[in-house]
This record gives sequence, structure tokens and C-alpha cells, in this order.
Amino acid sequence: MNQSKSHFRSELAIIPPIARVIAVLVFLLVQICLLELVPRYVHGPDVPPMPALVLISLVGGAVLGIIVLMVGYVYADSKRRGMNALLWTLLVIFVPKALGFIAYFLLRKPLLIPCPNCGTEVGSDFRYCPKCGHAVTPSCANCGRSISRDYVCCPYCGRPVGATATS
Repeated sequence: MNQSKSHFRSELAIIPPIARVIAVLVFLLVQICLLELVPRYVHGPDVPPMPALVLISLVGGAVLGIIVLMVGYVYADSKRRGMNALLWTLLVIFVPKALGFIAYFLLRKPLLIPCPNCGTEVGSDFRYCPKCGHAVTPSCANCGRSISRDYVCCPYCGRPVGATATS
């Protein structure tokens, strides 16, 4: 449980500070518009009573603030995954009914990992670093499939990891 909380906090930490500031400003702007300007300039039977107006302003401001934070998250997350950040940010802003957010979370690439040899960011599915040629993930000498560094034997063919392929 503690691990999932810390992972969630680390994911929230990538939201750019400017997105946080804009979210607070949007929340405050909604409060000013609905609690100050509407009662002052709109009269008649269409104006809800003040308790309902307070609830609408709080919920509306929170929803709009969360949307701004989500757009900031998509921008930062797409950058760290090696995707086109501007394209995905515009997509989630302009595609209606949250379809842009859904498309992003379904189509996003896996996180990049650093090459142990040169530090270049490479895809998690890469077997070799494109810059230095270092084996990012080891492979079985017999069947050629990717294996973990701590395996004693290949889980696919059963051969010991240190064994060479024999015909």
C-alpha cells in the first residue's frame, strides 16, 4: 500500500509547475465569476440560490482545475516517454469528451530506460543501445529471447544462461 502511494506521488510530481499555477488560477477565476459576478449582474428566476451557487462553483472549479492538471501531466509524461509532447497536448485539449485523454493512455509508449553503459535513453523493448551497441537486456544464447540478468536458466528453452547454443 505504501509503495503504491509513493508511486502515485512520483507520478503527480512530473506535472509542470506552470500547470499547477494555471489550475489554481482557473479554480479562483471560477469562484470569482460564479460567487461575485453572477449574483451582482444576473437577476431573475434563473439564478440559483446562494448555497447551490457555492456548490456549483466549488465543483466546477475543481473539475476545471483537475482537467488543467491532467493536460500538464500528459505534456510531461509524453516528453519522458519520447513522444511528441506538443501533438499529444493539443490532442487532449481539442478532442472532445475526454477521448483525447483515453487515446493518449491507450497509445502511449513504455517509459524509456537509461543504457547501463552510456546513459542514453532507450525504449524498454530495445535489446541493444542504438548509440553504443551495449546489450540493454540480455538474451538467451540458445533461443535468442530476452531474459532477466538474474536468471540462472532461460524460462523459454530451459538451457542454463551461461551455456552456448549447440546444434
